[in-house]
Amino acid sequence: MKMNLLGFVLAFACCGAGAAKADWEYTTWGMTPQQVVSASKNVTKESSDLRPDSDGNVTKMVAPYASGKFRFEAQFGFDATDRLASVTLVLNDKSAGMDIGADTNVYQGVCYDLLMSVNTAYGPPQGGGEAHMQYSIETWQDQKNKNNVTYTVLDGVGCYVQYSVIKSGVAQ
Repeated sequence: MKMNLLGFVLAFACCGAGAAKADWEYTTWGMTPQQVVSASKNVTKESSDLRPDSDGNVTKMVAPYASGKFRFEAQFGFDATDRLASVTLVLNDKSAGMDIGADTNVYQGVCYDLLMSVNTAYGPPQGGGEAHMQYSIETWQDQKNKNNVTYTVLDGVGCYVQYSVIKSGVAQ
């Protein structure tokens, strides 16, 4: 029951109140950092880690975010034009650095619960499935809301879910 409720909460947070648009929660893709601060009602603060991620986005703002039993740090990634391009929800849970173990198909703990919640919201993973001793990645495309969704777990570190806009005309 808890996972079904969280799946609904995650789907609602991503999708909004039924509107088919590519946004996350109170933000809209393409916002400037100042617009994100304003939209968050000044809850965001500047990030101390300004290194680009694998997509070239830089996390310039962070804010607390909660969904069901999960507590996250929402990290707002901006592209080279200083526009919001991704939101990464990093699970804030001391038990999140679970051991993937030798059998990468066997997860336990809060990261597994988060993965099951994302599966409830978006169905079986549509891509990824890359499971190694140190990490696992699952991906989805939410075509209705034009969002890429990526779940990643890093052994001994934790897990996160990243939302980004599906770019039109680009095969994912």
